[in-house]
Amino acid sequence: MKSRLAHPAPRLRPAGDLDRGRAALADSRWREARRAFEAALTREESAEAYEGLGLAAWWLDAAPIVFEARSRAYRLYLEEGNRAAAARMAVWCAWDHVAFRGERALANGWLRRAHRLLQTTAAPAERAWLAAREGSWLLDDGDCAGAAAQARLAIRAARRAGDAGLELMGRALEGVAQVTAGEYEAGMAALDEVVAAILAGEVKDRIPIAIAACHAVQACELVRDLARADEWCLNLRGWAKSWKLRPLLATCRVRWASMCIWRGDWDEAERELTSAGAEFSASRPAMLAEGSVRLGELRRKQGRAAEAAELFAAAEPHPLAMLGRAQLMLEDGKAGRAADLAERYLRRLARPNRAERAPALEILTRARLAQGNRAAAAAAARELARIAERVAAPALAALRVCCRSPDGSSGR
Repeated sequence: MKSRLAHPAPRLRPAGDLDRGRAALADSRWREARRAFEAALTREESAEAYEGLGLAAWWLDAAPIVFEARSRAYRLYLEEGNRAAAARMAVWCAWDHVAFRGERALANGWLRRAHRLLQTTAAPAERAWLAAREGSWLLDDGDCAGAAAQARLAIRAARRAGDAGLELMGRALEGVAQVTAGEYEAGMAALDEVVAAILAGEVKDRIPIAIAACHAVQACELVRDLARADEWCLNLRGWAKSWKLRPLLATCRVRWASMCIWRGDWDEAERELTSAGAEFSASRPAMLAEGSVRLGELRRKQGRAAEAAELFAAAEPHPLAMLGRAQLMLEDGKAGRAADLAERYLRRLARPNRAERAPALEILTRARLAQGNRAAAAAAARELARIAERVAAPALAALRVCCRSPDGSSGR
């Protein structure tokens, strides 16, 4: 490619190729979009062409092209003085470092850069993207209150930008944060509306739609809401296939597999996890742990403890790997080690993070009882009972049987 700096004469933008690339992106023709943007770049470098190429490559899971194209787009936008567009690229670069390589430190650096760039420009759409990305990572880190606050920032910024897709993404993030915090009815009602809007075609931008759909399925997995999962996944998966949204399909397969495990459809779970694992291995190795930890859970339920242990070890430091190991220890009669692992899991989660604390509290209650430590078991059972009452999800309601404290109280 010719160097932009070596040709100071005014550029003639290859509008034909750029327009073809944009049209192909809008129609989910990712390979055609890639070819169009590459053709534009053989004639002359431009930030717009690199940005388009990066997005087409992202949908194709072509990680090397994604990193090169987006870093070039970032630098060219900076040279042009377009701080908002450079901030947008910085947010994408942060996301890429986590999704493809699992590099959170570098991702945080890119997010800090985006913040700095946006200090002197309005750019409400870019602010919405930044808030949504930070909120998503706060949720992953167990800070559902922080995630909800960022979601509300994203919603307000999206409304200022007049961008319905970004607002939908923000509302989905707020919904899953609410479910995580135990506000089951409010969170699921918000997510029902989000999924309905997606399926009705109210929003056209594929990226916020894909993110919103992932948050919806994530909420189902958190509280084992199989009825909603059946409805949502059946529709969302068909829609994702028609749009050729490979990253979304792989992520949904993993979460859907968890629900297949809970309902006892182990063959379907294995098919989904095998398919998703192959895609992650080929293009997104940083996400392999998502599938490995769930395959480990399947193996545990199948009685294949040694294989489960290997998979959980491979998935470390994924938090669910710690829970899986705790279950294995408890089943192997090692109650003390099971309790230690459950308590380590709980220490990373604030008490308001109710939905994620529930399974660890169940393990801790059983482990302390097995040790004969009735006081510690009663304390864990009481917190579990409060969560089951607060969340009021159908699956967690079944935990009420386990919530009765060993001291004979109601658990409150």
